[in-house]
Amino acid sequence: MKIFKSDKQIKLSKFLSEKYGADLSYGAMQKLFRNKDIKVDGKRINKDITLSPFQEVIVYYDGAKQDITPVFESDGVFVFYKPPTLTSEEFSARVNKVYGGLELCHRLDRNTAGLLVFAKEQVASEVLKAFKDRTIDKYYLAEVYGRPQKPSAVLEHYLVKNSDLSTVKVYDSQVSGSVKIITEYETVEERAESTLLKVKLITGKTHQIRAHLAHIGNFIIGDSKYGNQDINKRFKAKRQRLVAYLLKFNFDKDNILYNINGKEIKIENIEF
Repeated sequence: MKIFKSDKQIKLSKFLSEKYGADLSYGAMQKLFRNKDIKVDGKRINKDITLSPFQEVIVYYDGAKQDITPVFESDGVFVFYKPPTLTSEEFSARVNKVYGGLELCHRLDRNTAGLLVFAKEQVASEVLKAFKDRTIDKYYLAEVYGRPQKPSAVLEHYLVKNSDLSTVKVYDSQVSGSVKIITEYETVEERAESTLLKVKLITGKTHQIRAHLAHIGNFIIGDSKYGNQDINKRFKAKRQRLVAYLLKFNFDKDNILYNINGKEIKIENIEF
């Protein structure tokens, strides 16, 4: 059990994420709500609410247990929520301590939170092929600085990876060593100094979304590598405001996983 005091108006889910960080997975948080293992001013809570300043929050959860729960599970396919601060490989190791025998099918940057797909051995090759063939759609929510020139667009540019510096650079035209990248976005909400975007990853290269949006002049708030530290501090953004929040499965009729064709897995109540 842990006891906290809220110091501002904030969504309970965001408050818990700030307090527990990587020790509280999305699945574990939803379990706390389902079991009413959270009290606010002495009242048990079973859903996300908005806290007011000075409210007492009691959480009956031991973060050291590393509770990992699937967001979705079907026929050998598992989807988990990866918290920020962990690499995909580190998170995969934690998952397999609990479940064992699952193969990581794609990756997220260390500081990008969101949905990760795992598969059992008998279907892993099909899931990996689906990502390669782009029959699994991946969507992100990103809060970017400023306002994009167009409210929605399909960006097509070229990316060069610098492994020594662990960075990438985006170019308008093809250059030596570059690969083509395609990123689609649409505006969800316009804010005072920022814009909330829904981003669809068409190609999937290292740091693609972060570098691509920065290239058009709208870096992700909280991004220390491709953004602006002074602006990040002004927004009090300690981590990049980017979450892989939605997956859509699109399998052919002859695919062993066709029974989950059209399935959408989504993280609700994301707030930046």
